[in-house]
Formats: sequence, structure tokens, C-alpha cells
Amino acid sequence: MDRNKYINRKAFLRIITFGTATAFVALWANMIGKHKHLSAKPVVTKLNTAKLGNGIFFFERFILVKSDASVKVLSNRCTHAGCRINQEIAGQLVCPCHGSRYESATGKVVQGPAGIALSKIPYATDAKTGEITITI
Repeated sequence: MDRNKYINRKAFLRIITFGTATAFVALWANMIGKHKHLSAKPVVTKLNTAKLGNGIFFFERFILVKSDASVKVLSNRCTHAGCRINQEIAGQLVCPCHGSRYESATGKVVQGPAGIALSKIPYATDAKTGEITITI
């Protein structure tokens, strides 16, 4: 048997590892590219907050917290792993994935594993109608 025709185990494992890593990087780049492409279009939401009353309201892309004359719009994505926050317990916003808790009024972390506050989303208010416009 001629040993020069075959590759050794070490070379074979290098080829397999390199091929797998290359395929993973290509797939990852493709996924990230699609995500950026899909999320590049801004979504505009208009709400009449006078009709909502006071409370915490969960929307597809944000959380609206209203109390009397104060309105806050917060990201609904947990800063730990990006899960969608969709529940409130005792005035705190709770992530269903890992249990992070945030103050509903400010978005500050009350309990980890998240370490960063929820981002505040800017909005514009129409003085005539009282309607707010949120662009994400």
C-alpha cells in the first residue's frame, strides 16, 4: 500500500475543522445580513395616549408606560439575551426568558442577569391632537 496517496488523520481533521468553520462564518454572515436588511425599514406607530388611560401597554416593538401626564416609551427587548418583554409583575417589567426585572417608570435594572437598562425610544407629540408618533 502506498502511503503517499492518503492523508493522515491530523491533516484530515484540519480540513474538516476549516471547512466547518468557513461554512459557519458564511451562514452567520448571511443571517446577519438578512436581519439588517429586514430591520432597515423604520416602522411608524401613531397612538392617541389620551384614550389609553394610565398603565403599562405592551406593543410588538415597544412598551408604553403612561401615568397622568407622563409618557415613556421603552424598548421591549431584554438587554441580557434580547427576549421580548411581555409581562408586568408588581410594577416591574419582567423578561420571560431569564427573569430579569426592570423598573417600569425608568427601565433601570432591578434584578439580573441583565446589567443594562432598557433603552428609551424617542417619540414626537402632536400638540393639537395629543397623538404621539414612535418611529423604530
